[in-house]
Amino acid sequence: MNTSMKVGLVLSGGGAKGAYQVGVLKALRELGTRIDAVSGASIGALNGGILASAPSLDVAIERLEQLWGRLSKHSPLSVKMPGYVSLLVAAGLRLNGAPAILAAAHGAKRLAQRFDVELPEWLDGWEDGFLDDQPLQQLMDEFLVSKDLARGLPLYVSLYESLGGVEDITRAVCAELGFGDTPQSQFFHVQSIADEAEQKRILLASAALPLLFKSRRHAGRSWSDGGQGGWQTMQGNTPITPLLEAGCNLLIVTHLSDGSVWSRQRFPDATVLEIRPTKSLARATGVMSGARDLLGFDCEKIPSWIEQGYQDTLHCVGRVMKAQGARNELRASEVALTRIDHESARTDQVLADAMSRLK
Repeated sequence: MNTSMKVGLVLSGGGAKGAYQVGVLKALRELGTRIDAVSGASIGALNGGILASAPSLDVAIERLEQLWGRLSKHSPLSVKMPGYVSLLVAAGLRLNGAPAILAAAHGAKRLAQRFDVELPEWLDGWEDGFLDDQPLQQLMDEFLVSKDLARGLPLYVSLYESLGGVEDITRAVCAELGFGDTPQSQFFHVQSIADEAEQKRILLASAALPLLFKSRRHAGRSWSDGGQGGWQTMQGNTPITPLLEAGCNLLIVTHLSDGSVWSRQRFPDATVLEIRPTKSLARATGVMSGARDLLGFDCEKIPSWIEQGYQDTLHCVGRVMKAQGARNELRASEVALTRIDHESARTDQVLADAMSRLK
């Protein structure tokens, strides 16, 4: 790749489907792609943290393969609340009936507060998250080397200012139904945060799916899953803006949803290569299939997502690089032909001068 090119990699969110991004990185390495900066949302922020803190792409891939291999055998999700409720929420906010259920729960809490009524523990605990993220924290401590992050790739993550789990997810449901949009996510440069513990805290905040995981405090405010911001354009879930502001002039954007509504046309001055699934990322079928994929940390799905990410990247990026290589060869041929023409012209002139002296 041209040495003047600054390449930014955007890792979007999508729960367990984040395994796809391991395959993306393996293919980018094979294609000889250099990565100069990375941004991530949700699971993409966690993958991005491991990539940014590794001394090389090879080491990053090795660590991510170990991490996702571990996840395929031991899920990091520890349920604190009734499992069927967490599955409902995790279905991507698109299940039939979800808006009504969430509205009822939200209304019940408001009424309880108004009349000073104590709610059942399982309902009143929604704001703290249904799932315990301690297993995820332990994995991050093992595979993300905090002391190396300071000298690693610049890392940016998206965070969404939280008003509470129920409120956040209600806003997202309304946006999904077309009633306005969610506020935009905000972007943070991780290396600008001096405290190592605080760096990991905002990485976990970016992946704190509303209702499933508790939000995190940073700079006096509560933050949760960065993918919630700008719901209708996937502004928060596809954090390209901080990389553009950092001077990246080639953006490689990964998507973890079939038919993502994010559009590069909103960034007409940017050179963007998109890695979109060439076939559906869905693995589960039937009721709550979206939930089972989002939380599908198992030995059947993860390897298939890694392989699909690898193949899709070879297809999406490889063909562009081949086309660019062909253009470079053509330019080189044109330069060589021009040089030959100039040399031929000089030779003709020398011959003409010699002939004129013989007259």
